[in-house]
Amino acid sequence: MSRRVVNKTSRRRGFTLIEIVIAVTIFSVIMLGIMRCWKVIINGTQTGQAAAAAAQRARTSMRAIEDSLSNAEVSKQNVRFLSFLADTEKGRFAKLSFSARLPSTFLFAGYFGDNVLRRVIFEVQKGADDHANLVMTQYPILAVIDDQNPPKSIVLAKDVSMFQLDFWSPKDNDWMTEFLPSNEVPPMIRVTLGVGHAANDATVPYDVISRVIAMPVKAH
Repeated sequence: MSRRVVNKTSRRRGFTLIEIVIAVTIFSVIMLGIMRCWKVIINGTQTGQAAAAAAQRARTSMRAIEDSLSNAEVSKQNVRFLSFLADTEKGRFAKLSFSARLPSTFLFAGYFGDNVLRRVIFEVQKGADDHANLVMTQYPILAVIDDQNPPKSIVLAKDVSMFQLDFWSPKDNDWMTEFLPSNEVPPMIRVTLGVGHAANDATVPYDVISRVIAMPVKAH
């Protein structure tokens, strides 16, 4: 009686459909985890870059405010053109408007040619993305402002969550949040600029810069 010998290699078989499905599922889960990790890394990098850019713009903004205030010029005889106005009624967002004799190194000085005496306005405006931006506007004091000669505006800082002003009062020996005289300048101004915001509160700045600026001029 003959005995049939079966080769072991003949018993080998391919993967079943269930095994393939399980393998594909495991692979998909692993890839999904990798993609999520990459997304977190990319988002973190973008957030860090955006925060660094916002901080840099905030410092540039503060430099422009310092440079312009350091060259402020006020006249009691010509309040219409040479006045100092500060509006702090909006709480987090103040507005500052004053005349200044600006140097040739100031932002967009070349745009105005020889018109060095200009009004400078700093105010917070809502941008196209609904974020609040700090905008600086300039125009020559005696120039006619119309469609042919518009003022020059530039967004200094984006996503501004705070722009506040405090004024030093020698009489009270303390900082005041309101400055009423329009034909004088306070001896010192404290400017606080906050950019970005906390994830759970849009009123809490991500980065805050504060400067105390001594005013070098007096009304004349």
